[in-house]
Amino acid sequence: MNSWQWQRLRALVIDAAARFLNTQCRYEHQDPEMVRLFYQAVHATWPEVAAKYPNSWVLVWYLRIYLLKRVYRKRWSDKIARERASSQLRRLRTKNTNQSSVRQIDTGASQARVAKRTRGRAITCDRPVSPSGPEIIVSPAMQCSAVIAHQHSGSSSSLASAQSHSIVPIQSSHAVFRFLDSMTPSLVKLVPDFLSAGIYDQSHLEDFFTWPEKAQRNFLLKTFVGKMNALELGAMLIALNCRRHG
Repeated sequence: MNSWQWQRLRALVIDAAARFLNTQCRYEHQDPEMVRLFYQAVHATWPEVAAKYPNSWVLVWYLRIYLLKRVYRKRWSDKIARERASSQLRRLRTKNTNQSSVRQIDTGASQARVAKRTRGRAITCDRPVSPSGPEIIVSPAMQCSAVIAHQHSGSSSSLASAQSHSIVPIQSSHAVFRFLDSMTPSLVKLVPDFLSAGIYDQSHLEDFFTWPEKAQRNFLLKTFVGKMNALELGAMLIALNCRRHG
């Protein structure tokens, strides 16, 4: 078989296989009826093949090679397509992961900034106003002893203190007056301020005694700012501490 005959045979096989056979399957997996139609078509087009080559062995041989190449080529192209798809999927996942990480970092930084601002505002709001003069720090024993000693000083001391400050006890709550007069020095001058602040009887005074120490201190600093010096503030805190623990 010369080259011209070989090219003709090759063209006949490719054309007939495309019409009758599944070119994505090997020769052994073809439908027998379709294979018979394939041979019939080739022999009808070129009868000399069957006459020259017994059982058309050259035709069968080339058909097997052609189908096998087609199968391998299909497998190779499918493999390349799968690898490309897998590579694209990995790149997409990596991109999404990086974007998610960036968003998490940005969110964490934003939350940290908000928390920092919130803590700063809370600290600013809770920070008490510094009183005029140095802060007095005394032990609980000194606080209680000072109050107890002054409570036993008698009514004469209360009357003298009231006269010295030109305040008549009858004009104010006796409970508030007695509490303020029990301090050393006496703070009966603050009776009107206590009444203005809403502490005007024994019930309100007892409620004020139950406040936490920090709340009492902030209340005194804000309500009586400029009306008490450091000594008077210390006396007030001592009395409140004794009432709270008593």
